[in-house]
Amino acid sequence: MQITLGKTLGSLVALVYAVGMMVHSGGVTGHVVTGCGALLLPLAFIWFPDEIGGITGYFGRGQKVDTETPPVVVSFLGWFFLVGFPAAAYFLG
Repeated sequence: MQITLGKTLGSLVALVYAVGMMVHSGGVTGHVVTGCGALLLPLAFIWFPDEIGGITGYFGRGQKVDTETPPVVVSFLGWFFLVGFPAAAYFLG
């Protein structure tokens, strides 16, 4: 696994979010821990798009996924959940 610019920027954005949550709440609280936990999914999409996109098989109630998702799409979703969705929520809220 190579450390790329995208992986580094994603980690830095998540770090900025974590520090911002700690400053806003006045320290490490349960909400900060929950928020940092929520950052793990987008970071996983950014860091491991090949592995996540390659998952196939049966999910849920017998639903079958038989084609792999392109890594570019998985990475894009990670960036959307990390940057796009919070920005949209901020501007619309």
